[in-house]
Amino acid sequence: MMDNAPDIFNDFSKNITASSITAKRISIRKNKFRVMVNGEEINVNDKPYLDIVIINASAHVHRIYYDSEYTPGVRGLPPVCWSSNSLTPDVTVEHPQSAFCGECAQNVKGSGPKGSKACRFSRRIAVVKENDLNGDVFQMVLPARSIFGNGTAERKPLHQYTDYVKANNQNLMSVVSRVSFDMDSSSIRVGFKPIRVLNDEEYDICKKQNLSMESKRAVELTVGVASNKTTHGFTPVKQESTVADSSDTDLQTLLSAWH
Repeated sequence: MMDNAPDIFNDFSKNITASSITAKRISIRKNKFRVMVNGEEINVNDKPYLDIVIINASAHVHRIYYDSEYTPGVRGLPPVCWSSNSLTPDVTVEHPQSAFCGECAQNVKGSGPKGSKACRFSRRIAVVKENDLNGDVFQMVLPARSIFGNGTAERKPLHQYTDYVKANNQNLMSVVSRVSFDMDSSSIRVGFKPIRVLNDEEYDICKKQNLSMESKRAVELTVGVASNKTTHGFTPVKQESTVADSSDTDLQTLLSAWH
């Protein structure tokens, strides 16, 4: 075989795929970091932590409401209602639960299991692995307890962590962040800790990654809705950008101006 055969293969193999868009994400299911490609588990990290650089974040906190509980191993129904800005349901929602998220019955404690809210918060971030800054961009979806509240020196939720990094004259994209599980939590919960500051060359790489289409797609809220043609398929719906108000922590706050 020719020595340069792998490079020749990569030139055209990157154009051949079973999906029009290759979705890559890191799942935190069952307190394990799982690499997923188009919904298929490719790799499981044995360590309880992962060293990454956060290169992008969704402009707003998202909300999603399901009217049925999740059952492990069973493909669930699509959500009933969702919001890209956590203020109002998206225009693509067929059955909005309320005109405003803050006034919704699904936003009341006790509307969900074990006294929780039925409508769940989440926030999407785009990350690259520290040991492969030029490599794949992955989506991570953070649940509410990994976004809000207070943490410890070892593990802070995203919003508190962002404030901590900024207070030390850095931004999320200028540091290596160690994301790890809180094994004492009753539900899945991750937090962040800074490991080191990137050098100039590494920072330039991450700035380019931030501008990539993969980075932009990773932080968009996409929802699987029932297809009009079949009751078994799902059609991903891309949400339009919406304007935030001052009550939401926006992207500019999460990713401060580059130094």
